[in-house]
Amino acid sequence: MKRRKRIIGIVIGLLLLAGALYWLSDLIIYILVAFLISMLGRPLVKFLNKRLSFPPAIASIVSLVLIIGIISGICWLIFPMFVNQIQQLSKLDYTQIASQSSGWMENFLAWLNEKNIHITREQINTYLAQTANQIWKAINLEGVLVNLVNKLSSFSVAIFSIIFISFFFLRDEKLFKRIVFLFIPDRQVRRVENVIQSSEYLLTRYFIGLSIEMICMMTILSIGLWAFGIQNALLYGCIGGFLNIIPYIGPVIGAVLTCIVTLLNNIDLGLSMDMFWLLVKVVGVFVGGNMIDNMLLQTFIYSTSVKAHPLEIFLVILIAGNLLGIWGMILAIPCYTVLRIFAKEFFKDTKVVRELTRNI
Repeated sequence: MKRRKRIIGIVIGLLLLAGALYWLSDLIIYILVAFLISMLGRPLVKFLNKRLSFPPAIASIVSLVLIIGIISGICWLIFPMFVNQIQQLSKLDYTQIASQSSGWMENFLAWLNEKNIHITREQINTYLAQTANQIWKAINLEGVLVNLVNKLSSFSVAIFSIIFISFFFLRDEKLFKRIVFLFIPDRQVRRVENVIQSSEYLLTRYFIGLSIEMICMMTILSIGLWAFGIQNALLYGCIGGFLNIIPYIGPVIGAVLTCIVTLLNNIDLGLSMDMFWLLVKVVGVFVGGNMIDNMLLQTFIYSTSVKAHPLEIFLVILIAGNLLGIWGMILAIPCYTVLRIFAKEFFKDTKVVRELTRNI
């Protein structure tokens, strides 16, 4: 009887927890993002507080302003170039592009016929028209505009909320712990505190390392593209560096995007060797940058921050990507790090846990 009541209590508790996570999902996200920002700013707050004797509130404000300033500065650099690129694309002669594409299509179909692959131009046009019609219906322009207005309003609220919460997390480093302890039984508080402390230490190192990696990749890609004369090199270098937060496929997305825009910006070259070598240069810059990232930057970040083997990290990212897509790949390493620490604290007698957490 007691066991049945206990099971019923656990089920009800899990249902209430699931409901709270659903209805309060936005607030939980704000708190987690603010906690992330506080981890990034914590070293500076400690430096200002201990070395320069800044009061905690002033040190927190300075750190927060610096983080916001860096993000705003990057946006200030990129936005004018982004607008300029949009203007350049809007001035393209799309009639000429369509004419050239028609010639390319004829050559492509002729090549397919030589390989005994018989596809007519009408079949391709019909398929493209049907696909475009399906996409247009799926877009629902009116719904998109309404959703955009709502998203902008929510975005403003989110930014204010995150900054506000981040300030208090920076000012009082134990505030997040006290919030978590409200939902933890007293007998487990010590263990959970150990998990939070270890997670803060490793995740702070990881996110600082990830930020350094992004800045390095932005610099490498921008310099490489600029050296080969690619238009708006800084813009695509920054975009490529930012997309690097998506493990493995981020650099591919950045390279494909840059190749497409480079192709459009130099459409007058046609399918010539000049165009071919221009695209080779773009791909070469991204491949070279990715090799530097894989061999130097990521090795340093993963081995020294989260203290996990590169193969272990690869498998975790692969599994997370299959289960949750791109968001799973982005969040795989932080979540896996916390899970390892949690497992070490609560299941340290298990052989698998001992092997996976022996370096923590």
